[in-house]
Amino acid sequence: MHARSFLESETCILPDIHSAQSCVDYLQDSTFLADLNNIVECFDKSTKLRFRNSAQHQYIKFGGAKDNDPLCNIRFGQLKLPGSDVAKFFEPSVECIVSAVLNQRKVAHKPISVCTFFPFAILCLERFHLYL
Repeated sequence: MHARSFLESETCILPDIHSAQSCVDYLQDSTFLADLNNIVECFDKSTKLRFRNSAQHQYIKFGGAKDNDPLCNIRFGQLKLPGSDVAKFFEPSVECIVSAVLNQRKVAHKPISVCTFFPFAILCLERFHLYL
């Protein structure tokens, strides 16, 4: 079985779907909860692509300078999230990828190589080291 068809047979959760639920938790008491779809779309188009380090805060720019809610970490139209929370958005996808590669290794007749791309690369490599 080719790697592509193997990976396509796995059920993976996309980070933006998981981030939507987490954002609901952050915005529960905010008037910006109504902007959830826009916030998740902005996360998907920018923050998700820039994420590199769980130790640094991440920002989702979704509005303008007048959009503020200090209790929900929204300032000047940006939702500030701890990097560790953003890393959790990727966990289901990373687990799926790691599981698929490990399963592929089991059934492969020859050693396989793995190539991942940011932001999954660092997260996946960290997880692979647990299994090696």
